[in-house]
Amino acid sequence: MRRDLAAPETESIEAEVRYGDEGALIKVPLDMLSKSRGVVAHDIKTTKGTVILPAGVDISLFESSMDIIVNKIRNEGISHVYLNVPQQLSENDINEIIDKVYADGAEIISKEKAINVIKGVGSMFNTIREEDISSEIVNHISNMSADLTKDLVRNPQVAFSIGKVQDADEYTFVHSFNVAVLTGYLTNRIHPGEKEYLQRVIMGGLLHDMGKAKIPLDILHKPGPLSKEEFDVMKKHPNYGMAMALKTGIHDPVIIAVIGGHHEKWSGKGYPKGNRGLDIPEPARIAAVADVFDALTAKRVYKNSMSSRNAITMILKDSGVHFDAKVARELLVSLGLYPPGSIVTLSDGRVGFVVSGGGKDLVRPIILLKDEQKENDAPVFINLKNERNVCISQYIGHSEKRDLGYKLE
Repeated sequence: MRRDLAAPETESIEAEVRYGDEGALIKVPLDMLSKSRGVVAHDIKTTKGTVILPAGVDISLFESSMDIIVNKIRNEGISHVYLNVPQQLSENDINEIIDKVYADGAEIISKEKAINVIKGVGSMFNTIREEDISSEIVNHISNMSADLTKDLVRNPQVAFSIGKVQDADEYTFVHSFNVAVLTGYLTNRIHPGEKEYLQRVIMGGLLHDMGKAKIPLDILHKPGPLSKEEFDVMKKHPNYGMAMALKTGIHDPVIIAVIGGHHEKWSGKGYPKGNRGLDIPEPARIAAVADVFDALTAKRVYKNSMSSRNAITMILKDSGVHFDAKVARELLVSLGLYPPGSIVTLSDGRVGFVVSGGGKDLVRPIILLKDEQKENDAPVFINLKNERNVCISQYIGHSEKRDLGYKLE
């Protein structure tokens, strides 16, 4: 008996494993399929020839419907599924690929601008904690919002223009920047050309968590789940934020909606008001998706980051309950089934790093090819929408290095 590479490390099962240059071909019992990883090696068909599981598809895509699929396969008298488990790229491989992306000089939000915005949000929080919010700070945030709006209008592909948390104290500041960028990104897709509306939404994103400046630091920075009593205190931050905004003369309904409504849920079980469905203003519904997406994909002291792919899956599963289904679908369409950060193998054997989603074509993103470069040392990209004879054959994994290397010191 060999240890099954497709099963969790804590479990061992009877499996046939064959090794090759590309990884391992593993025979996985149906009962272990939901706990395994890999790509379907051969079409799984009914006796009538209907495909249940197509070859070349990563089984992680079927997370929410795996039980149904397993039952269909079992009803056909099939007891095992063969999976290809590719060799994992080393951390050095991943870092080399990402370094090429950074060196490419693409039109994205600059490190300097991101750092300035994050520092500006940090200064706002520190001032609120020590004194109170002022109109001067609000004007500064407004100017930063206008600047970010110009960047988003010029080039909406800003999936990599998000900051990385260096330590616990910075999380709220960096998160506010990330939510502003992601909320603006989704808003710009839903309402293209509406620059004034976009700027107001982005400003709301930068200010959305400012009420947390009134939350005790031992609760705000607790390295683990909050108790019920602590969570009750935390749930006050949207109301604190709205009160501070109104005190400084911010009455814009879009900005107020983002600050006060980014924790409302489509089902009506959110807070602070418990609004539901379309009674939740659209800017708040968009910010809710951006807020949770960034929280899921951020690495914290008490949790690892989740891949963009899995975060999208979770948000889609909660659409119509927690999130507006229209906004959740927009996140999927904008990032694709292979979000930026995905490491993939192409049908011609080349390995690459997804740098831009596929738009309406969810399976044909832009790929940065690994270990290939032009004579001038420039990285080589391939747009799968223009290469119809090449497709993604395997999803290998993702990188936690989703940022541009921002450092706040």
